[in-house]
Amino acid sequence: MYHIVDTPRSAQESKYCCLPERFARQMAWIGRTHHPVGLDTLLAGLDDKEKLPENAVAVTFDDGFTRTFEEALPILTRYRIPATMFMVADRIGGDNDWMQARGMPPRRLMDAGQIRDMHTAGITIGSHTLSHPRLPECTSEKMRTEIADSKARLEDMLSSPVTHFAYPYGLYDDTARRLVEQCGYHSACSTLSGFNNKQTDRYELRRIEVYGSDRLWHLRQKMKFGINEASLSMPLKYYLKRAMSRLIRDN
Repeated sequence: MYHIVDTPRSAQESKYCCLPERFARQMAWIGRTHHPVGLDTLLAGLDDKEKLPENAVAVTFDDGFTRTFEEALPILTRYRIPATMFMVADRIGGDNDWMQARGMPPRRLMDAGQIRDMHTAGITIGSHTLSHPRLPECTSEKMRTEIADSKARLEDMLSSPVTHFAYPYGLYDDTARRLVEQCGYHSACSTLSGFNNKQTDRYELRRIEVYGSDRLWHLRQKMKFGINEASLSMPLKYYLKRAMSRLIRDN
């Protein structure tokens, strides 16, 4: 899970900004060592409709920033990596007002032409609601509007089905999950870390968040262990915990 591919403009947004040269190295490594797939292919594999390749990985972006379009699309094209971009449908051509409310700098979001260009280039467009609200804090009526109308608006723009959704802030409850399914989406992405398998709820897909400070070794460790937080000591702690569990079980 990525957000902005650009140089951060403030310390507060640095977590969400991956430097373009760092992103390029990460995509080059993923292209060499993994099998990038789109979310449609991922779901087909999890549902036994087709065989997933080993080390399958799906790359996603939240929010749809203009700089991500300008910087990420050429890199994804170069390394032939499919991806999904989750758009805030009522902010197309606008800015990230939900981040500015938290003290972050304004940033432009992709306009309709750029979104169509991404779609034409093979990037899957998904919904990230109309206005990026905290869904569990919405009324049921407001929640349905955010989920259903964003889908309809994007489909009208693209003349193509929009079947994937991502929960803003990773926040959802039973009502939100049920509405996403009822509105015709095939999947929804959370911000819970971990791996996806046949038992994973298709409306609670797990993702690994890539921070702006992550170097290649951070990404490699995160993807190996299915975690959001990487550290030099993490592998030692992980294997020590496994060894201790084995000892306790054997005794």
